[in-house]
Amino acid sequence: MAFAELGIIAGFAAVVLLFWSPLLAVKRLRDLFRWPTRWFVANYLLLGSGLIVGQCLSYLAVALLVAGTGPITGGDAAGIVVGVLAVNVFLPSIGVFAALRFSSANGDRTAEAAGRSGRIALAFGIVWYAVVASGTFVLGSLAIMFANLPT
Repeated sequence: MAFAELGIIAGFAAVVLLFWSPLLAVKRLRDLFRWPTRWFVANYLLLGSGLIVGQCLSYLAVALLVAGTGPITGGDAAGIVVGVLAVNVFLPSIGVFAALRFSSANGDRTAEAAGRSGRIALAFGIVWYAVVASGTFVLGSLAIMFANLPT
């Protein structure tokens, strides 16, 4: 049973990373992926996967805080969706701010140091990530729900 859940998380990660990747055409956003290795693609996959694992754990925390371990009612489902949307905005924002702090401490040129256009690129990247992650979460949740309906 655990392989099915891991497959869902892996599918979620693949979709989110794939649909966010066009923003990597913006150099200021690519600059965030200079660490931890020398290879850009490896950094993107490592950091993106780490963010998504943190997101999935946050989703679990939201579900447990809203509904506990009992059955989920309609009000609980609405609370979970609102919590997931908040996680999809705040967790990437925290990751970006941490990346900016880490890269500026190392003396690297960052998107924040690029002025207003760098900040706009970062804000757009966070918003687009939240849209992609939220859409993927909602569509995936609906697919799981319909797949598990009694026949």
